[in-house]
Amino acid sequence: MKTLTNIVFLVFAIQLGKAQKIRITYQLKYKTDSLQTVNKENSMLLDIYDLNVSRFYSEKLYKSDSIRKNGVSGQYYSLDFNYAVTRNKNYLKKYYRILTDVYEITEEIPTLEWKISLDKKKIGDYECQSATLKYKNRQWTAWFTQDIPIPEGPSFFKGLPGLIVWVYDDKRNYDFFLKKLTKDFYDPYQSVDFKSENIVKINKDQLNQIYINYYLDPYKEAKMGNIKMSFVDEKGNEIKNINWNELSKNKQQEIKRNNNPIELSNVIKYPN
Repeated sequence: MKTLTNIVFLVFAIQLGKAQKIRITYQLKYKTDSLQTVNKENSMLLDIYDLNVSRFYSEKLYKSDSIRKNGVSGQYYSLDFNYAVTRNKNYLKKYYRILTDVYEITEEIPTLEWKISLDKKKIGDYECQSATLKYKNRQWTAWFTQDIPIPEGPSFFKGLPGLIVWVYDDKRNYDFFLKKLTKDFYDPYQSVDFKSENIVKINKDQLNQIYINYYLDPYKEAKMGNIKMSFVDEKGNEIKNINWNELSKNKQQEIKRNNNPIELSNVIKYPN
């Protein structure tokens, strides 16, 4: 069985060099609030087009865009762009969402200075070896397998001599674990990039300012009538006379708690 597995994924690697698409599913466990005790979870997809082109995004977004591509109307569609990353030869595109707006930032491919150790263990069917990385104020441990000779992994993690099976930070705020690999799948996209009327291209400084503006007045769009929101009391009755000041203070506290980005050096410095 082990020999058969090696042969199958050696074929995968050869086909990848010939622009054969491959999909890898990771289970993401994460904490938007570093003090919370229970992890949130999301199923994430890594679609690899060739050795220089890939898309990492949520399975919810994939299913939603597939429905929309097939022209099914009246369906709820997802804006779950959290942790989405697309990669080309020279750059990364990262995606962030606030309410119904999605923002795109383009960055150069980062240089990841992995330190490969001699530690080895078997994870599922794969013989794995560990590597560590210090990047943007987090310490990461990755387990990769040379059984699948693809230098890929979830999010921005790349560059090891084999596919990343498991990667997590030392605080266990973020944990990516490989669930399955697929060769044949429906692709609703025309290229590696997302196509959405909601995506706004900005730079990092502009994104920081957008986050701060949202924090200063989190219900601005609702008060202006641009977004429809309804609020209920503890009995489920709709609140007619809304205290926007109280709501805003509670929301600001929530925003400050949920300020734990995967790249910790990018934490937003909200005003007091």
